[in-house]
Amino acid sequence: MRIPGDLWIAGEMFTRNELHAMAHNGLLIEVLGDYFLPSSIRVNASVRARIAGFACGRELARDAVLARQTAAWIHGLLPSVSTLCIYTKSYHRPFYPGHGLRAEFAQMQVPDTDMVFRSRIRVTTALRSACDCAKYDPLPIASRVLGTIAALADPYLTLDAIKQALASEVPSPERSRALRLVQSFSDTAQAA
Repeated sequence: MRIPGDLWIAGEMFTRNELHAMAHNGLLIEVLGDYFLPSSIRVNASVRARIAGFACGRELARDAVLARQTAAWIHGLLPSVSTLCIYTKSYHRPFYPGHGLRAEFAQMQVPDTDMVFRSRIRVTTALRSACDCAKYDPLPIASRVLGTIAALADPYLTLDAIKQALASEVPSPERSRALRLVQSFSDTAQAA
């Protein structure tokens, strides 16, 4: 796969409506914002990371890490996102990436144990991404991530693993929110 060669971007050759119609007919796959790929390309974490890196452009500095819902999308925990969430070590001036996307920066130090590389792009781990989504992202997004994790048969990425990771953090309102949200999914899973 070639980036940007294989990307179909709304407004370049076709409108978003035309690209969406092609996706509806199975010719394209909507991947991120106004970015589409031919349906013949197998989309995995590395491909999604390359697309997110391309969408960020020069704004994705060497010390930047894709996080929260963007990282959850890269790991396959969300079907699509319209926000590029980026953690940086120092203040970063906001920018507007366009193409149906918006960017959110947070000044945060991410330990090496909480990040992985996907196609040379730093991304928070799936566990860290799920914890951060539960703490900071809007409820529909956080719920979708936790619902996907609850449905997975992954022995390492479970609701209990998320609870343990959150319990080891310093108490905060965000952590309390995340623990309540994870508990609600655990209760639902036990009831079923």
